[in-house]
Amino acid sequence: MKSPLGPYTVLDLTEGGFNWCGKVLADLGADVIKIEPLSGSPTRAIGPFVDGEPGPDRSLFWAAYCANKRGVTIDLDSEVGRKQLSRLSRGADILIESFRPDIMNDRGLGYDDLSEINPGLIYTSITPYGQTGPYAHHEAPDLVAWSMGGMQYICGDADRPPVRISAPQAELHAAAQAAAGTMAAFWHRQNSGEGQHVDVSMQTAVIWTLMNATPFPPLHGVNLERDGAFRSRGELAIRQVFVCKDGHVSLLMAPRTLSGLTAWMAEEGVGPDWLHLIDWDEWDVTAAARGDSDSVERLSVIQKEVEEYVSTKSKHDLFMKAIDSGMLLAPCQTVEDIALSEQLEARRFWRDIEYPAIGRKLTQLGPFVKLSESPIQVRRPAPSLGEHNGEILGRAGTEVKASGRERWETRTDGAMPFEGIRILDFTWVGVGPITTKHLADFGADVIRVESVSRPDVLRGGAPFKDGEPGINRSQFSANYNSSKRGLGLNLALPEGKRLALDLIRKWQPDIVAENFTPRVMAGWGLAYDDVRRLVPDVIYFSTCQQGQTGPHSSFAGFGQLAGAMAGFYHITGWPDRDP
Repeated sequence: MKSPLGPYTVLDLTEGGFNWCGKVLADLGADVIKIEPLSGSPTRAIGPFVDGEPGPDRSLFWAAYCANKRGVTIDLDSEVGRKQLSRLSRGADILIESFRPDIMNDRGLGYDDLSEINPGLIYTSITPYGQTGPYAHHEAPDLVAWSMGGMQYICGDADRPPVRISAPQAELHAAAQAAAGTMAAFWHRQNSGEGQHVDVSMQTAVIWTLMNATPFPPLHGVNLERDGAFRSRGELAIRQVFVCKDGHVSLLMAPRTLSGLTAWMAEEGVGPDWLHLIDWDEWDVTAAARGDSDSVERLSVIQKEVEEYVSTKSKHDLFMKAIDSGMLLAPCQTVEDIALSEQLEARRFWRDIEYPAIGRKLTQLGPFVKLSESPIQVRRPAPSLGEHNGEILGRAGTEVKASGRERWETRTDGAMPFEGIRILDFTWVGVGPITTKHLADFGADVIRVESVSRPDVLRGGAPFKDGEPGINRSQFSANYNSSKRGLGLNLALPEGKRLALDLIRKWQPDIVAENFTPRVMAGWGLAYDDVRRLVPDVIYFSTCQQGQTGPHSSFAGFGQLAGAMAGFYHITGWPDRDP
């Protein structure tokens, strides 16, 4: 079966959550060779363990982030081991490592050393603070990097010390950035013949997760502060997490949510009369955010009514109603909730993998993305210690083949990696725009399509230039859409749809990106099959809350709702407080 990275070889020397970088490349089909010390990777000692019993082949963390890889043991402190790695790197396409800066250089295995052997090698280093700067040689486990990136300061309750997500998020975010940076460098190499060193900072990766928190001090003169289940600024305190009958839900106090909830309350004959008389379509949702005292007080009273009503319902009932009515509400799921998710079951997310070393199958996470023409396959379990030494090292590394390097013609024109790639961007808010922004920053020509009649809601997100709201004054929106061109089209009108189709037909974009629920693009005549008729080889990138298929695919929402459904809220906070 076809796979995007099928012909290519990756050497993976990372540890901990950094293993996710190699796992991404392995899932995309690369032959990822996990290189461990003779005593085994320290990652094998990270729990939890099968049946709670530690052992080199019993770490579920190792299994999760090293499946689809082959494994060898090499002593890099010995001359023999260093020669083995050098021989392997001669035919490799990518090498990933997470040692402290200079350790690989001191062994004669740094980028400068190996690029002499293999000029086309992509050499990716993941460290706490990057390869340069005054902190470059400082140690920083995940907890420290999470703090140094600023995220810990804004998580938790105001009257207690900060908290963190109870999983190695700094390492995993850095690994994801490393995978993206590696692929950008790899694409450049395929077009230019030039290898390069990809330098990834865990601290920087965390800073990107802060979203709009970073510009508040320079633009508004204040920091965003942690406030537990609330998002607070000045006198305004908007609850984000609500108690329900069997746990918690995350809820946005938006007109569509309040309209759905009050309609439900009316059906059941509960709630005060004044609440049912509010016209939510006319309700000024931004007045409280602007600090209007009457609006702040009114929002607080409305919030109390919502708290009381939501507390009488179960997570499941609230979520099903949200799907049906379009409310912005999602359950704060536990791991058990996630394991029983009918949406994940319908999308065949979970995969059972046989582990011969322990004589049983383990249920593991499935593909992180669904590809229609080259789907991700689970080819093998995480390797046992030294499992592939014979086939990989037995012939001095000759199993690793060069990937057509003789075909390259080295370019020296200074072109950016994605120069010449055309992207038509229909995404809005966060995930879609920031993804296409990265491609634009690397040189792609991105045209972003928006409608002034229904502008991106992020344009109304603080902080603002000079503290004044305005459609072109939001730093949040500007930061996620720099490097792009902008096109105003109202796709609700026939003329807007015709112009969009004409643009696709004439411009022939390489990529079309969108992040709406499945019905939206289809309703505009811009679904994948519609676009493919005009651009047969188009890459059509869709990202929405629940994917394009399954019983919950019509659910629309924002990042805080995805975080709740993914289980992050449940494992973040104090045991005696709300998530």
